Amino acid sequence: MFEYFNSIELYSLGEINIGDYKLNEELNLLNKSRIEQKNMSFENIDDTTFFTLPGTIFATIEYQGDIKAAIKKIPNARVFIADKNRAIIAAQTNLEGLRKIFDELFDVIVYVVTILLHTLCDISPIEASGASSFYNSVYLPLDGQGITVGIIDTGIDYLNEEFINEDGTSKIISIWDQDIYTGKVPEGQYGGSEYTNEEINRAINAKKNGEDPYKIVPTKDKDGHGTNMASLIGARGVNPSLRGVAPRCNLAIVKLSPAVSAYRDEYGVYGDKVAYSTSVIFAAMKYLYELVPKIKTPMVILVPLGSNLGPRNGLSFIERYIDDISKVKGIAVIMPIGNQGDGSNHNSGIIESTGDVKDIELKIDKNQKNIKFEIWISKPDKVSLSIVSPSGEIIDRIPPTNNKITEIKFLYESTVMYIEYLIPETVSGEEKISIKARNIREGIWTFKLIGDLIIVGKYDAYLLERELLAPETKFLKFAPYITLTTPSSSSSAITVGYYNQNNDSIVKESGRGYTRDNRVKPEIVAGGVRAVVTTVGGGTQVITGSSVSAAIVAGCSALIFQWGIVNGNDSNLYASKLKTYLIGGTLKKTEDLYPNPEWGYGKIDVKAIFDNIRVIEEKHIESKEYYIGNLFIRLPV
Repeated sequence: MFEYFNSIELYSLGEINIGDYKLNEELNLLNKSRIEQKNMSFENIDDTTFFTLPGTIFATIEYQGDIKAAIKKIPNARVFIADKNRAIIAAQTNLEGLRKIFDELFDVIVYVVTILLHTLCDISPIEASGASSFYNSVYLPLDGQGITVGIIDTGIDYLNEEFINEDGTSKIISIWDQDIYTGKVPEGQYGGSEYTNEEINRAINAKKNGEDPYKIVPTKDKDGHGTNMASLIGARGVNPSLRGVAPRCNLAIVKLSPAVSAYRDEYGVYGDKVAYSTSVIFAAMKYLYELVPKIKTPMVILVPLGSNLGPRNGLSFIERYIDDISKVKGIAVIMPIGNQGDGSNHNSGIIESTGDVKDIELKIDKNQKNIKFEIWISKPDKVSLSIVSPSGEIIDRIPPTNNKITEIKFLYESTVMYIEYLIPETVSGEEKISIKARNIREGIWTFKLIGDLIIVGKYDAYLLERELLAPETKFLKFAPYITLTTPSSSSSAITVGYYNQNNDSIVKESGRGYTRDNRVKPEIVAGGVRAVVTTVGGGTQVITGSSVSAAIVAGCSALIFQWGIVNGNDSNLYASKLKTYLIGGTLKKTEDLYPNPEWGYGKIDVKAIFDNIRVIEEKHIESKEYYIGNLFIRLPV
């Protein structure tokens, strides 16, 4: 039996209006009309129409064999083949129906990817990075020309003058809007609409002529976060105070489709904060990756999202995909570490020996109706669970049976809990305990971890991102370390924390490392406080967060790609080598030891990066370059 939805992580951004994740009413009516008029059943609806149907659920899988032939036997499901071993299944059903579909496909499905819900990691740090000194440098002019930065976010205001070149053409190579189905579906994708640079230019000209540009390119950034990120990276500087780190770079944009209500209900999301599922983020990364050979430029991919669930060991589905695409020369993925550093949504501890018991106390807000969270146990340990309700009702040790969901009903609270053990979890090999509660009552719930077999003894418990929880839902004992979000623990991603560049101090909200398998994350930090950015419509605003710092590093990475690949100084520039350059130029406080979980290897400084490269070149030091796994090493001979 497969593991299903036992750790759906919600990936989120900044403040997003609830209207952004509601399905387009006109589109719903259109699809309903199309089906009713043709008297269609699921069997004879074409794939394109099927993927646009309201309420379609997406799930990502790894497969072997003929998945297309297998899916044809299931009338309410379709499959999109991403590559030779990855695919996205779409189904007109609920989560229970989706589980049954997986069971029917047991002979071709290798692994059902845990659906994580991701939220955006919110937001001059440009000056602090040192990048601005290279705009008009006589000796080393770098402005991002010849480089494309891909941004996976809420879209972009393509009519904003900061993204329009001097000649009136757009800096944007393409936009894939996953939520619009009236345009051309991108090659190799399941749906949505792609708008080319030519179409965007026509829309810009239409606006100049007093016509409606959205009749040509209807995509809009309703939230503004994507426009903010694009501003930090590539604003042209029409308003000099808004000029981005790489003002001459090109942009490729993916506007994400928000998670459907079924996934939000599964995790008991509180409030109207928008979240995004693993499937749409994977599809977005695949789109940008496959765009590179078409546009023939290096690409820096910014993914300013994160989920507070997952193993934090670099082995989640998207993290492994980042590792794969980072093996291609001229592609690098930049990730923020997230804003969960003080979220009270992480608890950790040590079970000393077999038979010992550790308590995890979880306070539930009166407005938190449902919840789902997870506990990770370091391998090869084995742990079981006991629960004490706020009224004192005790559920004795729940036997750890692999891949079996145990239902528990609390008499006085009228709460129902579903406990699932994964021993071991498919990819990480660790034990994972998934806890889902419905109609959970306010008060202090105690989850007792009983050591059945203890060798390492380490455990970590994670709730959803702070912004997806009711205000007083939290662990009473909060652990601020290992609060990096998924997928920022990817081995190949460049993970960025943020600090206050105005007083040179770390920000408490910034996530902290290391990873659960003790790798250094973040690698670097950048300024992330009170950044001035352009907004939808051309105004300005001030934003703070780890998304800001990641955008700054994405722009700096574009400058290094320009120096190395476009200008021919290091044509063999891979993500691992870029990471070494970035780390080599970090600034450090004399009183601190590096690396550390707050600052990584230090603060980014572009001038220091090139000063470090220059020292090697000026001294004519003969060196040997090689790789150990994903680590690039240069040693003097």
